[in-house]
Amino acid sequence: MANLGKKILSAFVEVNDDPKKEAEKPAATKQVYTPATPQPAATFTPTTASNSYASTGNSKFAAYFEKLFEEANIPGPDYFEFSKMTEAMQAVPDEQVRYSTAFAGLSVQGLDKQKLLSTAAQYLQMLETDATNFQNTVGTALQEKVHEKKRQMEEKAQRIQQLTQEISTLQNEQLTLQSEIKENEAKIEANTGGYKYESEAMKSRINRDIEKIKRYIQ
Repeated sequence: MANLGKKILSAFVEVNDDPKKEAEKPAATKQVYTPATPQPAATFTPTTASNSYASTGNSKFAAYFEKLFEEANIPGPDYFEFSKMTEAMQAVPDEQVRYSTAFAGLSVQGLDKQKLLSTAAQYLQMLETDATNFQNTVGTALQEKVHEKKRQMEEKAQRIQQLTQEISTLQNEQLTLQSEIKENEAKIEANTGGYKYESEAMKSRINRDIEKIKRYIQ
């Protein structure tokens, strides 16, 4: 039996799984009752289905479930054929007539009420089991595709905060260095100016003394 959960989920996100491929099964040849007035073929849809997420993409899911039930369909007439026939007779306004006519057409092929009900229960159980598998698969996908991504995002946010703090610290250090540079430049410039002034003054004094020595001392 096909895994409903993994098949649906894998259509939207990549799910890590490596199941063994099932051997292809030969399609069972079945006789299908055809009403006197042929109606367009209808896809299998449980009559009690109600979904708040209905959208224009429902045809895709309808085709998916059609294939799922075809693959799970057992040989001989059962609930699957019965459901398809009742849907094919939607033009018949009387519901009881549709159900009775479909059952009458399949009963000649060996379908009785007990088998109809038991196979309907089997399909329902298949959905229940696969729904559980689907929820488990959803949990795995959420962990891999959502929660893990959120964790990575939070990690990046923390890293950004850390880098922001480092940048702020470096910027403050830059401002401190700029202040120290200006202060040191001013000190060096002042010392250089003072040195040159005193140096020139001493040179002038020595030169004057040299002239006076030459003049006054014989």
